[in-house]
Amino acid sequence: MTKNCYPCILLFNDIHVSKDNISEFNTNWDEALEICEQRGIKEIALGGDLFHSRSSQTLSVLLTVHDALLRAASKGIHLTIANGNHDLVDQEAIRGYCHLYALHPNVTVVDDLLTLGNEDWAFALHMIAYFPENGSFREKLGCLVAGGLEKIKSNYLYIHEGINGALAQPSEDELPTHIFSDFDRVLVGHYHDRTIVKGTDIEYIGSSRQHNFGEDEEKGYTILFSDGSIEFVKNRANTRYRIIDVSVEGVSIHLLDRLEEMKADGRVKVKVRVHGSGSAVAAVDKNSIMNAGASKVEIVEQALEVVDMASSSLFERFDSQKIRESYEEFCVQKDIENVSLGLSYLAKIEVPCGN
Repeated sequence: MTKNCYPCILLFNDIHVSKDNISEFNTNWDEALEICEQRGIKEIALGGDLFHSRSSQTLSVLLTVHDALLRAASKGIHLTIANGNHDLVDQEAIRGYCHLYALHPNVTVVDDLLTLGNEDWAFALHMIAYFPENGSFREKLGCLVAGGLEKIKSNYLYIHEGINGALAQPSEDELPTHIFSDFDRVLVGHYHDRTIVKGTDIEYIGSSRQHNFGEDEEKGYTILFSDGSIEFVKNRANTRYRIIDVSVEGVSIHLLDRLEEMKADGRVKVKVRVHGSGSAVAAVDKNSIMNAGASKVEIVEQALEVVDMASSSLFERFDSQKIRESYEEFCVQKDIENVSLGLSYLAKIEVPCGN
């Protein structure tokens, strides 16, 4: 960052407010405002999925967002909001739930595309609202490029889409990476875990908080600086969802103490997965783990190991000598020390087997 560089925009997305998480939403929102106050940031860009329900919003949700926007206004913060797929009933529509707040004096809602810029910034931030990947998104992207990008400054794109290479299992409906070649940097919402698409300048910045055990803990806010550099600020205020994997033998006083510590912190929900097989996992005391502070306990039963006897043919004749050799090999594989006792019993076998 240069000497005159300063933080100018805070980006966050995938807030997913619903009637069931209003408290978590407010905690998330107020942390974002606090960061803006501390850093002197006066511009927030919301990159999609402010809401959770696609079908309808309750009055409590609508008023919660209304009040949140007023809190931002009281701090002199302007918001530019783009609809995500959860903010729309008709996925191809221009207007969605976010447009209900378009008349707030400190709010601009993106219809299809919009560019944020300032003469002090080394970049222009282009925002496109959500349109289906297999629908009109490419057309909207083409309109943005055809309309003329910055020639002197860097061109950053902030969108809410699925792009090939971000997930382990790609989808046919996802967008190919090559269509974003006109941009110096592409910042993306929609998928909740942070990741960089390999070999590209496309970066998923992650959701603003964890929503369940299936998401990692690297959630928070992205700050753009006037020189075009970026800083990730981790969410510290909201609940953490953490998974602890232990063997049956690992269910001990040490695990319970660890859970008690997390419980005392008050901001961590823990799922314990106990791995084992047979009667050992059946004997696990789930209640003691739950009482220590786990929110959920899962038993992961492992299949019994099948010993590979590939060296022996299905039709091979086994005499007493062959059985003893196979038994000794088995003892080596299983680290059985008292081999002689078993051999003493096998020594009594004198007739061939398999007739």
